[in-house]
Amino acid sequence: LKAQIGFGIHFGNDFFQHLSNEEDRPDYSNASSILVAPSVGPKVYAGNPNWSISLQTAVGISPFSWDWSEYKGLGNLFLPSSIAVNFGGLSGFAEDEASWGFSAGFGYVLGMTDLYFRDDEIRGEGGQLIGAPFLKAAIGFGAKGTSVSWYVRYGQNSGSARFFSTGIALDINFIQRRNYR
Repeated sequence: LKAQIGFGIHFGNDFFQHLSNEEDRPDYSNASSILVAPSVGPKVYAGNPNWSISLQTAVGISPFSWDWSEYKGLGNLFLPSSIAVNFGGLSGFAEDEASWGFSAGFGYVLGMTDLYFRDDEIRGEGGQLIGAPFLKAAIGFGAKGTSVSWYVRYGQNSGSARFFSTGIALDINFIQRRNYR
C-alpha cells in the first residue's frame, strides 16, 4: 500500500475534564467540568488505511468549569497538541467499509483556569498559564476519511499541575473525503 497524506479537522468534546494548577499557586483553582468542553483544530495525517501517524492541535473552552471545593472563578481555556499512531478505522484513510480502530500518542496541553467571574482574591491578576505533557489513548470506528472515537488523556508536569480529560471526537480527513463525493 502506498503512503498517503491527509489534512482535516478535529472536533472534540470533553465529557469530564480536570485541570489543576501547580501546588505553588494555591490562589488559582483546580477546575473540573462535566459534559461541555468543546474543542476544534486542524489535523494532519500520513499513512495508509491500516495505520497512520497524525499531528493535531486544538483550542477549546470549558465554559462552566470551576473548583468544586472552593469557588475562585469560572471557565477553562485549553490548547492540547499531540502526535499519535492510529490503526484501522482511526487511521483517517479507512475506505468503504467502517472498521474499528485505536490510537495512542502523547502531547502537551496549555491551559488557563478561572477565566471570568473571578473571586476578589484574583480578580485583578492576569491568568495563570499551565502546561503539562500528556499521554492519550482512543478507540473508535471510521470509514471514508471520517472517524468517531472515545479518548482519554492524562498528564502531569514537574510542578504537579495535572490534566485529565475523557470525551468523544469527530475527525474528518478532507483529502480522503474527496474520493467519496
